Amino acid sequence: MRISFITSLEQCEQLWQCFFRPKYVSDLWEFRLCFHDFFRYQPCFLLMEDHRGISGMLPLSYVDDLDMFVFFPGEIWAGKTWLERTPCFTRESHDLRDLLSACPDRTLLRYIELPRDFTSEEMSLDEFGYTLYPRHLGYDISRYGQRFSRKKFKSILKVIQSYDNMHCTFHFNRLQDFDVLVDMSLRQFGPQSYLNDSRFREGSGRMMHFLHQNKLLRLVSLEINGRIAAVDLGAVYRGIYTVFLGGTDPEFPSVAKLMNMHHIDFSCRERLSKIDFLCGDFHWKKLWHLDPEPLYKYESPLLIGAETAVRGHTPLSVASLHSS
Repeated sequence: MRISFITSLEQCEQLWQCFFRPKYVSDLWEFRLCFHDFFRYQPCFLLMEDHRGISGMLPLSYVDDLDMFVFFPGEIWAGKTWLERTPCFTRESHDLRDLLSACPDRTLLRYIELPRDFTSEEMSLDEFGYTLYPRHLGYDISRYGQRFSRKKFKSILKVIQSYDNMHCTFHFNRLQDFDVLVDMSLRQFGPQSYLNDSRFREGSGRMMHFLHQNKLLRLVSLEINGRIAAVDLGAVYRGIYTVFLGGTDPEFPSVAKLMNMHHIDFSCRERLSKIDFLCGDFHWKKLWHLDPEPLYKYESPLLIGAETAVRGHTPLSVASLHSS
């Protein structure tokens, strides 16, 4: 068995295009490149080969300021990557164990989607992704309400109906509203917002334009009495609706309930296969009875945790790896 590291961006693109069959919109190389162009971390794809050819590949990036290897393109913040369910290629399912054992000493891989029948001692539960499958509801939003107690669902509907007396209008793909979303996020979360990082902010803007150019974008803006109350940025790809980013105006309490119901209603009407609200232990995701899906984490033995990644360690040079 031979292990090598590919650090040429052009060769990494060829490997990505050759071995990955996109399931999610974030599996598209061009989508990932939107963020790489601003973070500029060194791609470092790990290849495992035997006499039959390539048996496994992990798309990694080397984050030099943390001295860590993470999934490409390395848009990491506070020990977390933003992109989820990054694909890994293995010719056989058992090859994944060998692939992980070949990772560099300081590797942290987050939000991995594993097949239901796969078990691995090398991986631990990371977080839950929160999803909804409209077909399980028969594409009938009224059946979604049956997941709640009658009292709870009635209170949600009451909040939504309270906006009926206001002039509410939805707008779609008004690209200038991305700046409003950014503003809302920064006002609500401040330095804790991913969008506080200019690289992530610019990468997200480029991602939006890429999605728009390819007719995948769903940027939803809600105006109430002529004022933008909420903006959500999502994408529909191969029947999967992913809601990536969102922001609300605090002057409109509980307006997020109206947006959430809009997304779910849209997915039922369009008969989409899945809505992905991503990870994040936000209390509302549990209250809304979304379907939690476990995602997994791989942490190399010598890496105790992302929080201590930069303490007391001599940085490892990518050049020291066997690369091409």
